[in-house]
Amino acid sequence: MKHFNRALLSLLVLACAAIFVAPRVALAQQSSSQRGQPKTPFGTADLAKLRWLEGSWAATAPGETPFYARYHVANDSTIEITYYHDSSFTQPTGSGRIYLTVGRIYHTFGSGRWGATNVDSTGAYFIPQVNAHNTFAWAYVSPDAWTLTQRTGVSGHERMTVYHLKRVKG
Repeated sequence: MKHFNRALLSLLVLACAAIFVAPRVALAQQSSSQRGQPKTPFGTADLAKLRWLEGSWAATAPGETPFYARYHVANDSTIEITYYHDSSFTQPTGSGRIYLTVGRIYHTFGSGRWGATNVDSTGAYFIPQVNAHNTFAWAYVSPDAWTLTQRTGVSGHERMTVYHLKRVKG
């Protein structure tokens, strides 16, 4: 009988632990899956709000190497991006795109992919999804200027870089 009571007590303790822990595990799984996929549904009208990106841009930030980029609106669901090493836009260093699919807006560069969580006429905010670890925001300043704010690192050791982009004529 003593062993039966001990076994019953052990089962009771395990059952209470399961009741207490299971909801927390489910919540953790739910929030981690939400981090990888933005919830906001987007349409072609949302991507059109980023048409101000079209053109050639020179990006500078204190202590950073300048970069150059050309954005081209290919159609109502895709903006193609070519990055350059030089201000004459003759030495491409990579490419990416911003595209709309199944109600989501994504930005790709190399093997990295970010998902938009907010897009409007004043800019956009992207979170990492695949092979990416940084977040970034684009903020419209004027027809000839915008900023890119990039955050990298982990909490407590975060690094923020603000690039100022100016339109390059020609």
